[in-house]
Amino acid sequence: MNYVLGLSITFLLITGLFLAGGNFVQDQRETSIETELQVVAEQLAADVESADRLARTTENGTVAVERSVPSRVSGTGYTIAVEGGSDPRLVLTSNDPEIEVMAQFSNRTAVQPTRITGGPIQVTETGGQLVLERREQ
Repeated sequence: MNYVLGLSITFLLITGLFLAGGNFVQDQRETSIETELQVVAEQLAADVESADRLARTTENGTVAVERSVPSRVSGTGYTIAVEGGSDPRLVLTSNDPEIEVMAQFSNRTAVQPTRITGGPIQVTETGGQLVLERREQ
């Protein structure tokens, strides 16, 4: 009887540790994803602002600002969306778990609303608009 009771208590303790540890790992993963997305968002926002400055100073030239960002963050894919019109922003959203991060940028050149996946990115000027697009390697 004591043996069965001891095994039951041990089983309950181990199960409790796995449940608590699993939640801790999940929380750490979500924090990691959010941090990585924030870094990527800030880098891309800086690239859009750089392309905007170049577009305003270049006449009839080609503007292209390239950046290699990871295609996955903490093991999950993500999308990059340009939204906002007069109040533009980048919205990065991870796939699993779904975590959303936003980064504001200031510009004078219009930015085309778009949605792409992470990976090698370039910001180009096309028809008087800045376009954020995947770059082929």
